Parts: sequence; C-alpha cells; structure tokens
Amino acid sequence: MCIERWIKRKIDAIEYKGSKCLRCELHFTQSHYSVFEFHHRNPLEKDVSWNKLRLKSWGKIKNELDKCDLLCANCHRIVHSESEGFPEQPKSR
Repeated sequence: MCIERWIKRKIDAIEYKGSKCLRCELHFTQSHYSVFEFHHRNPLEKDVSWNKLRLKSWGKIKNELDKCDLLCANCHRIVHSESEGFPEQPKSR
C-alpha cells in the first residue's frame, strides 16, 4: 500500500537525519514519526516539499535532506517564528 511505503520513507529519512530533534533532542523512539519535520536551513535552496519529495528516489531524497535539519513540530514552529521576527515567549511571573 502507498501509505505504508510513504511512512517507511519518512522513518528512513528521520533515521538518516539522526533520529532526534536538533533543537530539543526529542528522539524518534520517544514520540510518533509524524511529529518530525525537515527544516531547510536556507529556504532558497529548497527544491521540493516533503509531500512531493517522498515520491522521488532515495538518492534525491538524501540530496534534499542534506539541506535540512530534523526538528520536532514544536521546535519547527519556534524556529520559523524567530526567523520572522516574533519575540520569544515572555517568562512566567
């Protein structure tokens, strides 16, 4: 089935990138595969999104992954917020 093959591709990609979030170090074995995302360090170098990339050959996938950091979804949102100039969350009182 296609979905099972895509899930395997995603897990292979997560393992290729080291299996843990670069920022908070959440490990693949501690969570669901779907919380992990591939963040392009330089958005100008992004050739294709994961939804299209997962259909390519493993060699092409690795080439694109080499431009990325593995982040959990929470950290990915924070990284984009910071890069867009949003301030850090205020400290609790």
